[in-house]
Amino acid sequence: MAASIFSQNNPFNDVMSTIGDMAMISIAWTICSIPVVTVGASTAAACEVSRELQNDSSHSIFRNFWKAFKRRFPTTLALTLIVAAFWALALFDLWYLSKQSGDTISVLYGVTVAVIAIIGSALAFVFPLTGRSKLSVGEQLKQSIKLALMKPHIAFAVLALTIWPFVAVLIAPQQMLMLMPLLWIFIGAGASFYLQMLLIRKTFKLA
Repeated sequence: MAASIFSQNNPFNDVMSTIGDMAMISIAWTICSIPVVTVGASTAAACEVSRELQNDSSHSIFRNFWKAFKRRFPTTLALTLIVAAFWALALFDLWYLSKQSGDTISVLYGVTVAVIAIIGSALAFVFPLTGRSKLSVGEQLKQSIKLALMKPHIAFAVLALTIWPFVAVLIAPQQMLMLMPLLWIFIGAGASFYLQMLLIRKTFKLA
């Protein structure tokens, strides 16, 4: 009994090892995202390392993360600017509508949220699948849209895993606001990317 508890292959050790790996991915993602324009490259690298972990082919989180980060940097940079432009416009629209008044504003606000959710879902597969891809920027966007049309519920789930920290900050109690960013930095980001890749791999039967 004692031997099984301390065995390196027992379920408890496997779970704790995975949590530790996700924490390292979170830290690597946070550090490499500090310049802001590198968020896309960091996200693609985090998803790629998560994919390798699920295949038991990743032995050095930080080294493999850095390799994946550099691999397609020009492409991920261009994709980052495109996706960032969409979200900047989306947030501006929501902010602008929130300042308006009238009988139809609530309906217009709801329609805007729905449109943002649809477009955001269409872009959900861009960064998770960029790491191993050789597609151009335009082809990468087209691939994400095509996959989202095939599996819209999965695309929305990936989108939800991406934006949940922002939603959590909005709905969290005042006393929890300082804790949310720390949770994201030290474990949440890695857990999100790990779950995204697990969902995508199982849905599309990826290795």
